[in-house]
Amino acid sequence: MEKARLIVDSSCDLPREFADKLNIGVTDLIIHFGEREYRDRKDITSQEIIEKYKATKEFPKTSALNIPELKECFEEGLKHAEHLYYLPISSHVSSVNNNAHLAVQRMEAEGKVTVLDSLSLSSGTGLEAIGICMDIKAGLSPKEIEERHNARVKKISRSFTISNREFLYKGGRCSGLTFLLGNKFHIHPIIRLEDGTRGVHKLVRGKDIGKGVASRIEEFLAELNKGNIDVSYPIRIPHVGGEEFVKKIKKELEEYVGSSILFPVDASGIICCHCGEGTVGLTYRLKHDRVK
Repeated sequence: MEKARLIVDSSCDLPREFADKLNIGVTDLIIHFGEREYRDRKDITSQEIIEKYKATKEFPKTSALNIPELKECFEEGLKHAEHLYYLPISSHVSSVNNNAHLAVQRMEAEGKVTVLDSLSLSSGTGLEAIGICMDIKAGLSPKEIEERHNARVKKISRSFTISNREFLYKGGRCSGLTFLLGNKFHIHPIIRLEDGTRGVHKLVRGKDIGKGVASRIEEFLAELNKGNIDVSYPIRIPHVGGEEFVKKIKKELEEYVGSSILFPVDASGIICCHCGEGTVGLTYRLKHDRVK
C-alpha cells in the first residue's frame, strides 16, 4: 500500500498519460446536454462540445460530483493509500470542494483524507498538482503539505483571453448588454483568477484575440525580466480551438525559455463550457507573490 496519493478532477488539464506517470488519480466532472450526461474528457472533449453546440444550439451545463460519488471515490482510494489528498477546481468556481469536505465528514476520515483548495482551474490546478506530488515523494507530513500548498497557490499566474462572450452570457457570467456591446465593438476580456475568484483583468479590442494574447506575452516577459518566473515548472497554454494563437505564444516564448517547458494543452470540457470556443490561456508559476 502507498503512503499517500493525490487525486484531482478533470478540469486540471493534466494529460492522462502525465497523470498516470505521476500516479495521480482523476475524477471526472459532469457535462450535461439536455437529458444526456457526459463524463468530462472520458465521454466528450471540448471540441466535441463545440461541434455539438453548433449543430443543436443546445447549451451545455456542468455539475460537480456529489457527496456519495466523492465518498465512493475516497473509500476506493483508501484501499490503495494510507492518506489521500484531493485537489479539485477552486471552491469559488464549483461546489465540488465543499462536497468533498462533507464526504470526508460522513466517512469520519478527517485524518486520512485532506481536501485542498486549488484556488484555480485548468492548468493552474495542474501546476499545483505537480508540487503536491513532489511533496508526497519527499515524505512530508499532511500538515507540511497543506502549509506548502497554501503558500504555492498564491504564486500561480492563470488567465484566459476570451474570443467570444456567447458562452459567458449563456452561462450567466455576463449580462446581455455586455454581450451585445462586446460583440458590436469587438471587445475581448482577459479573465484572471485572483485568490480563486474569476475577474476581468483587462479588456482589449480587435477583430480577434491577438491583442489580448500579446498583452499576456508582455506580462510574462516583464515577470521573466524581473527574475520572477519559476522555470523549474512547466509553462502551460490551455486552449479551446485556439491553435493559431497557441503557436504565436509558443514561438515568442521559446526565444526566452526554450521549448522544453512550453506545453500547449487542449482545455477540458469544463473550461470549454465556461469560456467557449477560441479561448486561450497562459499559466505559469512565479517565484514570489505577484504585486497587485
